[in-house]
Amino acid sequence: MVVYLVGEWVPAWLWMSLAFLVAALGVAGLGWWVLRGDARNRAAEELIQSESTKEVAEHH
Repeated sequence: MVVYLVGEWVPAWLWMSLAFLVAALGVAGLGWWVLRGDARNRAAEELIQSESTKEVAEHH
């Protein structure tokens, strides 16, 4: 009976480890995607603001 339980726990542990690895990679990938998008948005906002200040300075 004990041998049978050990036989069940090893594959279950491996599959759960794989599931947690996939979940961790998904969370890390999603975080990277969000931070990359935030950096791109901030860079675009700064570009727009710098262009608008140039236009204001040129008109005055």
